[in-house]
Amino acid sequence: SDVVWACLLDFYSYPKIIPTVRDITMYTNTHLRQSYMAESPVEHEDGTAAILKVGIPSVTRASFTLSKFRLKIAAMHKYRPHPKGDYMVFTLDPAMRNFVLRNAKGVWHTQSEPDGKKGITRVWLLCEVEISPLLPQWITEYAATRAMPRATTWLKPQVETAASLWLKKPRKEN
Repeated sequence: SDVVWACLLDFYSYPKIIPTVRDITMYTNTHLRQSYMAESPVEHEDGTAAILKVGIPSVTRASFTLSKFRLKIAAMHKYRPHPKGDYMVFTLDPAMRNFVLRNAKGVWHTQSEPDGKKGITRVWLLCEVEISPLLPQWITEYAATRAMPRATTWLKPQVETAASLWLKKPRKEN
């Protein structure tokens, strides 16, 4: 499951590996009760800022530019390691709540060796999106049938590629 979490926590790679993510900006997390706009952007050019580690609890804030429509979404992510499977809860930033998108929240969860299957990790994504009932039905149906499945299809090939590369790396001797 470490490979899964390494992919999920690598927010800066999302625009390269998730087709619907066009851009990402990470933010500090010092004002959690306020909008992400009360935070400062975190620079990533030198590769040292905001790098998240598997197994270390973290709270992150990020804004994403999504799809060809350039929809801007900001979210807070709370990653927690757990002996029965790590999980990350995400919530829509308060600044993003509006007439159309009222709320969004969810959780990523991993289950190592489900049903005794060695070397297998089951990944769960549970998500709830609350939108205005005045939104046309076709938009709601599009989100449910097309956009939600796209939220996960990138993960399996990315994890499989990362796992194969990890297996090729020589191990460091202690």
